[in-house]
Amino acid sequence: MNDPRADNRGVDAAFNRVLGAEAEARQAVVVCRDEANARVTAAEGAARGIAERAERRIRSAHRIADRGIQRGLAELAADGAADEAAAAPDPAAVDALAAALAAELTGGSP
Repeated sequence: MNDPRADNRGVDAAFNRVLGAEAEARQAVVVCRDEANARVTAAEGAARGIAERAERRIRSAHRIADRGIQRGLAELAADGAADEAAAAPDPAAVDALAAALAAELTGGSP
């Protein structure tokens, strides 16, 4: 015959194994959750660092572009001033042309 106490010991042992496995699983979930939280925290920190570096690089690129634009505008202004000075007419030539035009319009000689 079967010993009922032996059957109960087997059931108790199996039940204890199930409880032990459940406790291990709960602990594993806690460890995984902690690792996941640590990874998320590290990833957020890395993302902030990347965003800060990108922002610094963008500001630097803007400063470089602004300096280039200012330099280009200054060169255009300098070229324009040089062109205006070079294009200024000779006063004697202007007077001669004005006299010739007046003579032509009035029918007289210059």
